[in-house]
Amino acid sequence: MGILAEQLKNQKEAQVPQGIVSITPSDTTKLARPIRAFMVTGPGDVSLLMNDGTAGVYPGCVAGTQYMGKILRINTTGTTATGIKGLL
Repeated sequence: MGILAEQLKNQKEAQVPQGIVSITPSDTTKLARPIRAFMVTGPGDVSLLMNDGTAGVYPGCVAGTQYMGKILRINTTGTTATGIKGLL
């Protein structure tokens, strides 16, 4: 395998989640490590803090859908979705 092919393979693998964690929303405590995506089992809004310091709401999240981003915290205030799982 050539160098370029190896680099592309490694890049694709880096984009695939490597683990999953249950998330307990908090307005003050950041996650132990940033997550690269999240999913919900109960639909609703998810309020979060992104890696660059901005905060916002992903409205109307649907169960079983991956929502991408480098996320530092899932906030309690503004989050109505349940069963939040973080993808590492």
